[in-house]
Amino acid sequence: MSYTLLIIDDDEAIHILAKSLLGKLYSLVHARNGQDAIDILSEKKIDLILSDIHMPNLTGLELLESLRSDQDKKKIPVLIMTGMPSVEKEKKAYSLGASHFISKSLFTKYPQKIVEQINMKLVTNIVIDHLEGSLEESKNKLVMSLMDTALNGLFKDTAHTLCSELRALLYADFVGMWVFGKASSQLINFQGSAISDTKVIRDITGEPGYEKLVESRQPFFSNHVYNEDETFFKELATEQKLPAEIVVPLFSVNEQGFLVNEYKIPEESAMFGAIIIKRSGLISSTEFELTSKLVIQAGTILWRLYHK
Repeated sequence: MSYTLLIIDDDEAIHILAKSLLGKLYSLVHARNGQDAIDILSEKKIDLILSDIHMPNLTGLELLESLRSDQDKKKIPVLIMTGMPSVEKEKKAYSLGASHFISKSLFTKYPQKIVEQINMKLVTNIVIDHLEGSLEESKNKLVMSLMDTALNGLFKDTAHTLCSELRALLYADFVGMWVFGKASSQLINFQGSAISDTKVIRDITGEPGYEKLVESRQPFFSNHVYNEDETFFKELATEQKLPAEIVVPLFSVNEQGFLVNEYKIPEESAMFGAIIIKRSGLISSTEFELTSKLVIQAGTILWRLYHK
């Protein structure tokens, strides 16, 4: 599947650099000002916008504000390009829904960073039509924090951010992430107060739910784990009164592989880990759908960093 990027800038040099860097990975459409961009958006399906912040007539921020008022176009992710972003303009852009800032200097200094930001934004652009406002805002905050951390290229820091933000998003009692080895698993990150000693959850390969996860390769959830045979830490959940559980696998595929396979996990991709979430509050189907997509798609970022 080819993803179409709209490049908006009145500087011809940026279009030349973008074509050289991105032309083989994506389909590119070029606009020299905001009105040209609007005309293109009315005619073509655009998957992501790269827009300059400074343009004559309609600025990048003004265009962004108008896009967010358009029901058909407000879900298109926007990365803002700038030479020298100010704190004030960054806050304004983020409040309007900008996904991130890209320094124009990266085109010549660290071009791979631009590709990484674009791929990260594409895989984390999760659209669920019936998502209520608070969940949408929390999802956007999670994605922003995840991208900020992942740009530094550290796996464990990115895992920490994902687990921490998931706990906040779901008001979870605990969130844990494990990576699988040949005969056991390793606890990478744990967020929560339900367990005083994480030694009891270091390895999940002996848990009944692990067999279910390996066989199904699919996320699953329950709102009454007390009577479930295929679950994780059943005794602990019963003791702490945590009936609700979400389990999501992580796969050995990076963002590019996921995008090439049209937002699907390739069949040949092995599981390299899992995230388990437990809480006392019951889990809605919408929360499960959002969490499953977030974790699986964010997992492509984690795999790239883990595999380095």
